[in-house]
Amino acid sequence: MLNYTKTFVLFNMNEFYLRKVQPSINLGDISENIKKGMNTRFGYASVMLQSLKEEIGEFESSLNSNEEIGAYFISTAGGIRLRIESITYRDPYYIVFTGITDQGDKAKLVQHVTQTSILFVPIKVMPEENREPRRFGFSIAEGDEL
Repeated sequence: MLNYTKTFVLFNMNEFYLRKVQPSINLGDISENIKKGMNTRFGYASVMLQSLKEEIGEFESSLNSNEEIGAYFISTAGGIRLRIESITYRDPYYIVFTGITDQGDKAKLVQHVTQTSILFVPIKVMPEENREPRRFGFSIAEGDEL
């Protein structure tokens, strides 16, 4: 008995080659998709930064108008609280947090992605500071630092 499915497939493949139709393959897209998959799979810092953006945006949506985001870094001695001013990354493994401590000192924490444990907390902006609370979240352009 003749298998029509196989005959149809063979006929279409022959027609494909007889017409010399070549598939359109964009190697740049394939390469970019492989890179994205590898970054996601291996937990690179750039992927973690994207996740942090989402978490910060979600947390900020619950803040009052006189509050901004602060963070305790659990992995540091004593759990330092930091008013976050910027977050950057150094691929493949480091997230860098810059800000001001409760004592008013500038601080920079370079954290390996596997050791990052953050507790987000609201920090009130006092009227004498004469400024608006800092917001991150969705105002950040792709590829920029937080």
